[in-house]
Amino acid sequence: MSDLARRLGVDKSSVSRLLRTLEQSNLVSQDDATRGYTLGLHLFHLGQKVARRLDVRRIAKSVLAALVVRTQECAHLAILSGGRALYVDQATPERGVSVDAPVGTLAPLHCTALGKVLLAFQSQSHIDDVLERVTLETFTRRTLRDASSLRAHLAEVRQQGVAFDDEEFSVGVRCVAAPVFRHDGSVAGAIGISGPSPRVTDDRLLDWTPFILQQARGLSLQMGWAAERAA
Repeated sequence: MSDLARRLGVDKSSVSRLLRTLEQSNLVSQDDATRGYTLGLHLFHLGQKVARRLDVRRIAKSVLAALVVRTQECAHLAILSGGRALYVDQATPERGVSVDAPVGTLAPLHCTALGKVLLAFQSQSHIDDVLERVTLETFTRRTLRDASSLRAHLAEVRQQGVAFDDEEFSVGVRCVAAPVFRHDGSVAGAIGISGPSPRVTDDRLLDWTPFILQQARGLSLQMGWAAERAA
């Protein structure tokens, strides 16, 4: 209490009243042995409430818009839902043909860029559980057809930080996606860019990759993710 009074520049009686009020609300607690004060558990609960209120869809609006401006292709936001990728938002360019994936679309995890990113950054036990339950349906000649190949591919996705869809789900469509993390390091969702394969060349995908990684990182930081803690 003396230290707090000195630091705050107020008398001990005022500090005592403040601490008593904070202690009653469980915002601080006093150690019986040292008589020193520490932060209370109620601050943890308040922090958890703030974390739960961070809506990735709301925060991602400006990011999706930035992706569209940069690429002039369609940008998507998806989350993991029941073993599939659920598209929860999208932004489209004003002109030209774009790849439309309306909000509410459910897509497979094993052959879409968004889906592969959502799956790759789950725990190994979660990945194992999904692969045991999900049928790896073939959509095009490029679709990964067996679990061992998919596991190896997911390891590459984790190493690169991005996933690509090279006409694996739909002929004529190519995509790139990156993960968005929550404050605790878990995956909140994924952002991606999709376009017709004649326009989305290898060079364009390589050009977009650093930008989508940058945008995903910025969005993760807004979600409370701490890069140094995850490293």
